[in-house]
Amino acid sequence: MVKNNIAKTCKPSFCIIVPMYNEENNVSMCVKTICDFLKKLENRCLLLVVDDGSSDKTLIKLNKLKKKYNNLSLLKHPKNLGYGAANKTGVIFAHKENYKYVLYMDADLTQNTKYIFDFIDLMNQNIDFIKATRYAFGGGSRGVSKFRKIISKGGNLIASIFLRLPITDYTNGFRAIKTDLLVNFENEENGFAYLIEEINKVSKKAKSYAEVPYILSVREDLHSKSKFTYSIDVYLSYLKWLIK
Repeated sequence: MVKNNIAKTCKPSFCIIVPMYNEENNVSMCVKTICDFLKKLENRCLLLVVDDGSSDKTLIKLNKLKKKYNNLSLLKHPKNLGYGAANKTGVIFAHKENYKYVLYMDADLTQNTKYIFDFIDLMNQNIDFIKATRYAFGGGSRGVSKFRKIISKGGNLIASIFLRLPITDYTNGFRAIKTDLLVNFENEENGFAYLIEEINKVSKKAKSYAEVPYILSVREDLHSKSKFTYSIDVYLSYLKWLIK
């Protein structure tokens, strides 16, 4: 299959949402990579960056980039509210602008834009919930520590036991969801447990699921550190939404 042909034949609208907090070292490359990619598509699409109260030069750089890229929009929180809050801000924007899907990506470019073609293919099939996965055939990770791999696999195994949905990577933030399924629920989690809360609540309405196998590749040339921290509180927050 020639991936570039997908972009010309499938035209669901989507808004890419990238939450950012203190990403001054990555912001320019992230925006350039995604915006340049989106220019190749015939879909109605946009990159929305939600600056979550950055205290470094992230917002200054974003304002400069906004003048350069007409397919970039910017929203900002006056203070750091957390990953979940930034996601919700993006959903509200996408709904108001009538985008059929939201597609979430991270600022560190560990998720290659080439996989967006696969998301588009599944959007064109009207799938409700599309999740990238490291754990299906064709997926994997590079540059990730053994400890993080073990924790991730264990967490996803537990999630699959409780939620029993046709997906293999519950904790992965690279996903696309129909905007209408997200806009009407009020999130309780502002941290990374939002991912489990989201799938718990969306699963009550979603009728179809699909996965995009991908390789998560940690880039050594970037200076961003993961905002995710392993702690008892995080695990308990995850577990709460697994057993609800």
